[in-house]
Amino acid sequence: MLKKKILAIDDSAIALKQLQNILEKKFDFVGVSSGLAGLKRLDSEEFDLVLLDIEMPDMSGLLLAKALRDIQPDICIIFVTAYSNYALEAFDVDAIGYILKPYDRESIEHALRKARRMK
Repeated sequence: MLKKKILAIDDSAIALKQLQNILEKKFDFVGVSSGLAGLKRLDSEEFDLVLLDIEMPDMSGLLLAKALRDIQPDICIIFVTAYSNYALEAFDVDAIGYILKPYDRESIEHALRKARRMK
């Protein structure tokens, strides 16, 4: 059985490392540090799920989510961010989750279980 592929896009190296530590044993995990790098990966690879920061220097996570929908319409999007004020906008791009930083293993695993139920 193939592992689910997860792409994390976050400008924080610390956040990417935390996600990697939580996910890499169970999933095929790729972490990138910019929206543009994320778009490039999604243009060349299929992913099942994206964990997406919102405030990044090169591109807003909300704009990125809209672009992701054009590339891979069925991809699951879960926002992982320090900002609570974007939650309503996140659901406008059909995000299935919104996790506030700092998060823990359980909140990430809960969101992944929800994604699995929705697929």
